[in-house]
Amino acid sequence: MKLVHVDLEKPIAIHRNCPTEWIIESPELFLKYVEQLQKQNQGEKGTFVLSKADTELNMKRDVELVLTPFSLDFADHRIQKRLFTELVKSAQNEEMFLETQRIIAELKKYIYQLEAVSGYELEQNEEIDLSALLKLMGVQTETEKEMGLLEKLTQYIKVMAELLQKELVILVNIRSYLNETQINKLSQMACYYEISLLFIENIQRDFSNQREYYIIDKDSCEIY
Repeated sequence: MKLVHVDLEKPIAIHRNCPTEWIIESPELFLKYVEQLQKQNQGEKGTFVLSKADTELNMKRDVELVLTPFSLDFADHRIQKRLFTELVKSAQNEEMFLETQRIIAELKKYIYQLEAVSGYELEQNEEIDLSALLKLMGVQTETEKEMGLLEKLTQYIKVMAELLQKELVILVNIRSYLNETQINKLSQMACYYEISLLFIENIQRDFSNQREYYIIDKDSCEIY
């Protein structure tokens, strides 16, 4: 996978088994590139092109941009929609079909009992919307309040990979929050879930042979 920009001399190579760290020491360029990535990730046109095996990917559909780890939202409508789709599919498969039908029959029976007790004549749909029922019950992916940042990020990457089928997660200045050991664990989990990582940092904190580097120094010179 490679990320190309018209102003960059060379494509940024991104590998599934080895995260890339893009270090932009120039504040002006850091703002420029992160802002452009954000706009394209929101569906606007831009000059970044992400490709995989010579096929251009969609910067909104295939990429998740995390500007701050404090913004992780597991109740995001994209996640909820895909989660409900998967759960409804599971509820209707061979293993769960009979149990699903039993629950639906019990719910209808309950409405008939309410009708008898209340004295009102009630109507109900023949078909029950399982997605609406899951939403009503507040179903969502579980995240413990006491969960640490590394665990939350790992869970989020899993959701991005398995539910939303993202190809790439871009983490901005994540090295400000995680140490080297945690970064390596996060990278290992991303590899396990078969999703690529790109770290964008405004300073190089260390060097690791477990990552590739693309550097733009304070004088806007590219080092790779």
